[in-house]
Amino acid sequence: MKIYVLKRLVIIVPLLIGITMMTFLLLKAVPGDPVFSMVGERANPETIEMIRKEMGADRGIFHQYNGYISLLLRGELGRSYFTNRKVLDDIAIKLPHTLLLAVFAMALAGCLGILFGVLSALHPNRSIRRTITLLSLAGLSVPVFWSGLMLMIFFSLWLRLLPPSGTGEIRYLILPALTLSLPAAATIARITRFTVVDIAAMPFIGTARAKGLDELHITFVHIMRNALIPVVTVIGLDFGSYLNGAVLTETIFGWDGIGRFMMEAIVKRDYPVIMGCLLTGTTLFILINVFVDIAYHFIDPRVRLDASDR
Repeated sequence: MKIYVLKRLVIIVPLLIGITMMTFLLLKAVPGDPVFSMVGERANPETIEMIRKEMGADRGIFHQYNGYISLLLRGELGRSYFTNRKVLDDIAIKLPHTLLLAVFAMALAGCLGILFGVLSALHPNRSIRRTITLLSLAGLSVPVFWSGLMLMIFFSLWLRLLPPSGTGEIRYLILPALTLSLPAAATIARITRFTVVDIAAMPFIGTARAKGLDELHITFVHIMRNALIPVVTVIGLDFGSYLNGAVLTETIFGWDGIGRFMMEAIVKRDYPVIMGCLLTGTTLFILINVFVDIAYHFIDPRVRLDASDR
């Protein structure tokens, strides 16, 4: 187990190096110049050249990349072109907001998805099963920005129950978390349904019923424990996507997290901020995948034996 985890952690280093290289080259290939965003296109050429020299943009692309790698090795992410603040300091302020949003959205998606998935698989009423199936299809089909706006109109403008935007107490968190959780809840519900249906048809479930065990005991102990592995996989991957995919949600609701921070940096072409946000999100995504693999060993002992042989 320890050797397996160490191997996964060691792989992170070359993976992050490759990601930084690809991201750096792609950002440099994107049309546009951050200097024009800072001083405007009507600035005189001397001013533009002076700012480029201060930013190091007058040097070759490989020289710039080597400079960025040297920053990373010193534990820094550079400074913002516009605020001259350390990117790491800004990320440290905004990342907890995104983590809070991601955890809350993951909890909502997991609870709703597993509940509706089990009901859709085991409930005898066909109309309820079809309704849940239609809702899950709608959750997968509707884009996040549309569902976010609809929730904002309904709960904020019509009912006036929740604030439409901002960062603060739990009331400000409900709408963005619900918006972010809907597609994931639909995915979890469908995977839970298919997995539970397959497991419920297995012989050992019939044996458990023949022994006279209670249906709740069969559902939660025998069926759900075996159905948790694919569900945990989806929840873990979705949690990683919350950290990287909350850009639209945070922008719509004015949530002061890393997603909105990166969106503002993209508009301004603030390359150090974009690189810092992408690198932070990628690192967390990889670590979450490692934690999901570790969680398998506590859910299914057979996975533990397979992992220990690696």
